[in-house]
Amino acid sequence: MFHKSSLFLALIALVIAGCADPEKTPIVTQDTLLFGAFPRLVELRTGEFDLANLASSSYEMEVDFVDNAGGEDIAQYNIYVAFDDNSTSGGRQDFSTESKLFKTYEPSDFRAGPNGNLGVDVTIPFTEVASFAGVPIDSVLSGDRFQVRTEVVKEDGRVFTSDNSTSAITSAFGGIFNFNINATCPLPDSKFSGEYTISYGYVYDEFALFGAPVQALGNPPLDRTVTLTPVSGSTTRRTFAVGVYVAPGYNFSGGTVTLDFACNEVRSTAIDSGAGCGSGSIAATQKGVAKFNLNDDSSFTIEYTDFGATDGGCGVAGRDFSLVFTKK
Repeated sequence: MFHKSSLFLALIALVIAGCADPEKTPIVTQDTLLFGAFPRLVELRTGEFDLANLASSSYEMEVDFVDNAGGEDIAQYNIYVAFDDNSTSGGRQDFSTESKLFKTYEPSDFRAGPNGNLGVDVTIPFTEVASFAGVPIDSVLSGDRFQVRTEVVKEDGRVFTSDNSTSAITSAFGGIFNFNINATCPLPDSKFSGEYTISYGYVYDEFALFGAPVQALGNPPLDRTVTLTPVSGSTTRRTFAVGVYVAPGYNFSGGTVTLDFACNEVRSTAIDSGAGCGSGSIAATQKGVAKFNLNDDSSFTIEYTDFGATDGGCGVAGRDFSLVFTKK
């Protein structure tokens, strides 16, 4: 029995070592970027639609194009929009729409940006996009959102979207293919910002992850301080540096995460480990809907699923855990 348990532990060590092998992790370099392109966020100027002033609200950002030619061979930057109506309770009409092409930017719209690449200023006025989607202004309520996806088309006809990109593009290189524009309630910079302690609400057993019959050391506690920082151009978004990846059993850098506090729901971008088993990288994505109290920023909780659809090619089923954020 001793030898059998030892064999299981050895197998686990081999699998974990395989997942941590830096030679197998997806590394995005200038050389690999020669084969594609992506839009990079230069500045987010206004990132939401203000429910108190919808008629004059607009989403505004600057992007530039990262490829092997400084954006010179980008033929089109296309923006598609769908409306996600989350205010249909009580028999209200559902105005949700399918995604369709809203706007196309072409080389005549591009200009040199601060990073030396060609880019473009993107403006999406609320009244214009609501009319495009067929959504009456007075029907838009808290929690409703416009879902935006973009694509970059090169002169040779190749099209680049989030579907043929990697999570490293958004987590490490500032790429912005897809995003939501929420109808929301503006927050002062002092709310949901500053130092927070993050700890596990619940967490899976790392030693049972690969089917091992032992729980030798149990799950490590998590008691870490992070700083939530307001995002320029948005009153509701906060970023924080994860430090070491938050799921148990890792020593990888977790990069930067963005939280969006939309009236009564907080949404998190993926927490990316930057490591994998040869295809993409392991990441934790938000599970379900996380509620919070707009008037109480002392604590909130977000549930995540580790592995699952973002298992980095490791073939591991999703494992759930939750993070509790407590203001210091």
